[in-house]
Amino acid sequence: MPIVRLKGLNQVTTKLASGRTATYWYAWKGGARLPGKPGDAAFIAAYNAAVAGRKAPSMTTLASLVVHYKSKPEYLSLADSTRKEWSRWLDRISLHDIGTLTFRALDDRRVRSDLIDWRDEYADRPRTADYGMQVLSRVLGFAFDRGLLRANHASGVAQLYHSNRADQIWTPAELAAFAAVASAPVSTALRLACLTGLRRGDLVALTWGQIGDLVIEKATNKSGQARVAVIPLLDEARHLLEQVGRRGAADTVLLNSRGRKWSAAGLTHQIVDANAKAGIGKTLHDARGTFATRLRLAGVTRDEIADIMGWKKDRVDRILTRYVEQDAVITAMMERIRENETATKTPK
Repeated sequence: MPIVRLKGLNQVTTKLASGRTATYWYAWKGGARLPGKPGDAAFIAAYNAAVAGRKAPSMTTLASLVVHYKSKPEYLSLADSTRKEWSRWLDRISLHDIGTLTFRALDDRRVRSDLIDWRDEYADRPRTADYGMQVLSRVLGFAFDRGLLRANHASGVAQLYHSNRADQIWTPAELAAFAAVASAPVSTALRLACLTGLRRGDLVALTWGQIGDLVIEKATNKSGQARVAVIPLLDEARHLLEQVGRRGAADTVLLNSRGRKWSAAGLTHQIVDANAKAGIGKTLHDARGTFATRLRLAGVTRDEIADIMGWKKDRVDRILTRYVEQDAVITAMMERIRENETATKTPK
């Protein structure tokens, strides 16, 4: 019979009143006593039951709720990059004092103040603070949906960070300045972002198989693969892709200088470094606004742009009013001036 090795077993040998010795087995030191001896079916079954009971957290605190949440589809169905980032925040929540809050306390509306106080510990980094609150709210919302809590007191907390990045685009001059200091793979990635409007995660995951003659079609990481984005392929984007070309057997479009697929964080860091050298205050995310203006100049309607970008119409209106319609008025005015100047020797 093969030897069964079970982790943590505690063996105790004692002398009985009769003078004989007896050996007793426990699941761990101080754990449940196990029947029989290692290798027996009853022994192994009792050991497994004891270990399972020890590992299973009592569902009484926020920390135990986090463990429960991480085992459920609401968390497991998130994109890999999202789960990786959220895992850090879930650990912070569990290890913080708020992790000891009981379900009874979490159902008390006064707990909202405690949750906001936790958020405020990151107030020097507003976007970070808001992100942490988003994760916390998702966990409490999960508990509410599952009937574990009567309310989600982290829901609707006002954000600390306020910025309208929809009003930012990369200008041709800025792209040229960026290309002058960035490596070719980094510059290519930024140009492709400006010509496709892909979010960071979708950009680095873009494959040649997702690129058609007229559109790029792919499930978006933003929606956990639930939404298929259909993105018009502009002529300039097509020309850029022809220049990039396939490299070996790699199906991924964008590769770094080592010929490997970019990580989302790695590409962001490279763009931030190049921006610092060029003195440009734009981000990779601003490429989405740049693409929206390119679509409008190509004749795509506002409603169509909103659908392609997944934006609300007022957001589309803001950026187009600032960068497209204003330029169109100036361009039309200059064309009239040129016509008048060339029609006669004396400008009208």
